[in-house]
Order: sequence, then structure tokens, then C-alpha cells
Amino acid sequence: MSSVPSISRGRFAPSPTGPLHFGSLVAALGSCLEARARGGRWLLRMEDVDRPRCRQEHADAILATLEACGFEWDGPVLAQHTRNARYAEILERLKKMDAVYPCGCTRSEIDGAPVYPGTCRAGLPPGKTARAWRLRVAGDIAFDDAVQGRQRQNLPRAAGDCVLLRADGLFAYQLAVVVDDADQGIDHVVRGADLLDSTPRQICLQ
Repeated sequence: MSSVPSISRGRFAPSPTGPLHFGSLVAALGSCLEARARGGRWLLRMEDVDRPRCRQEHADAILATLEACGFEWDGPVLAQHTRNARYAEILERLKKMDAVYPCGCTRSEIDGAPVYPGTCRAGLPPGKTARAWRLRVAGDIAFDDAVQGRQRQNLPRAAGDCVLLRADGLFAYQLAVVVDDADQGIDHVVRGADLLDSTPRQICLQ
């Protein structure tokens, strides 16, 4: 008889941009049951790094909805907007590794391009100043999803060099989620299929 492999921690990480919708509630249930069935801890995180789109009243309503549905999480709720110093620390480490580079392109200059064309990858062109910081991606990333099966993505063609620090000074979701998962010891993620496409970029950054 085979045993279910144990995990240490799973998480549910909604963005408080509105009320908790049914799809997110399903993801919460799936992630909670997965963690509990394997003897793990289930953590709750508010992914509110994009402050202009997030509201405290939505965060409060999400917590109230989860509690009304009988969810119980382990430990305090982690809010991304409190962790900018940590994200900045990791970005500085990536700069020293030459894993990121400054980008001076405006949105209008790259609008319509399927992926970022790499205009600033070899250095800022004359007359441009740094507006954002991008991650250098390369090659294929493959991983196994328990529901969707084997996934493979060529990062340069499918995603391009993704932004980690935005032109408005806010840290991007891709950086925040990877740092938070690492710091919280998350080793198993259950979430909606709409985020499947982001997974290779996060693996690359990991």
C-alpha cells in the first residue's frame, strides 16, 4: 500500500481587488484539502503588492468569506505590501548576479509586441533612462502539473524578459510570489489554471 507523500506547507494567496469569487473559493478548498490530507500546514497570504488595484475592504471581505465557509489557516496572514524591503533585497542580489537589467522602454514603445523584444537587454540605448528592471530568461522550462500533466515553455518566445520592478516603482507579482513562497517554505501550490502560464517564469526566477 503506497503512502501519500507528505508536504510541509501549502498556501492560498488571493489578490484583494474585489470580492472572493467562486473560482477562487474552489482553489482555496483544493489547496486546503491537499495540505491537510498530506499532514501539512495551510497558510494564507494577501497578494496586494499592486497597491493601486487592491483595497483593504476587499481583503477584510475575503477573510470574512473564508471564515464563514469554515476555513482555518495556520499562523498570521502575510500581506505583500509589508514586504517591499525584502523584495528590494532580492532584486539587489539579482543585480549582482547579472540576472536582471534596467529597461527604459515605455509601454507605447512595446505595445502590440507578443513578448518584450529585448531592446535594452544589452544596455540602455542612447537617450533612455532606466524605468523598470527585467529578468533575463533563457531556454525551456518543463514541469509536471498534477492535473494538466507535463508542461513545457520556451521562455524567450512565449514570455520574454519579464518585469520585476515596474516603472511606477512597484514590485511585480512574479518577483513577490517567488520570494514569498521561498520565505514561507511553500512546497506545494494548488491554484487556478489561469496561472499555469506564469509557472515557468516563476520556476526560472526560483
